Amino acid sequence: MIRTVALLRALPLAFAALALAACGSEPEQPGNDADSFAARIGQAQATPAPGASPVAAATNAPTVADPLPGAVPGPFARGTLTDPASKTCGATLMGPFIGKLADQTTRADIAAALGRTDNLRFVAFGGGGNVNPDPTNPRLSIMLDAQNIIRDARCG
Repeated sequence: MIRTVALLRALPLAFAALALAACGSEPEQPGNDADSFAARIGQAQATPAPGASPVAAATNAPTVADPLPGAVPGPFARGTLTDPASKTCGATLMGPFIGKLADQTTRADIAAALGRTDNLRFVAFGGGGNVNPDPTNPRLSIMLDAQNIIRDARCG
C-alpha cells in the first residue's frame, strides 16, 4: 500500500519531467524557398543548376471525347446544340449558322432549315429574357452576341 502511494505521488513528477524534456526538442522548421519545398515533396532539386535550362516534367494532355451521335462538335452542354437530345427543337441543325450575322437573310435560312417559324426566338445580347436550356422543350432560342452574331442555339 505504501509503495502504491509513493508511486502515485511520483507519477505527476515524471509527467512534468517528460513535458519539459519535450519542450526543449522542438523540430527545426523547413525553409520556405523552392528547394526546401521540392525536398519536402520528394524532388531532388527545384531550380536547375547554373547554366542548365529547366526541363518541364512530363504531363498527360487531357483527351476530349468524340461528340455523341447527332450532336455538333464542341464541349457538351445540356440543352444546347452539342446535346443530341436537342433535336426536339432543332438546335442540332443550327451548326452551320454559328458565327454568322443574324441578318434577315440568315434568319430566313434558319426558318427554312427548321421548317417552321413558331417556337423560334432570337435572344439579343444583354436581353432580359430568361433562357433555361431544356432539350425536351420544342422552342429554339438562338443566342446572339453584342455584334448580332449567332453564338449558340438552345432548346428552352
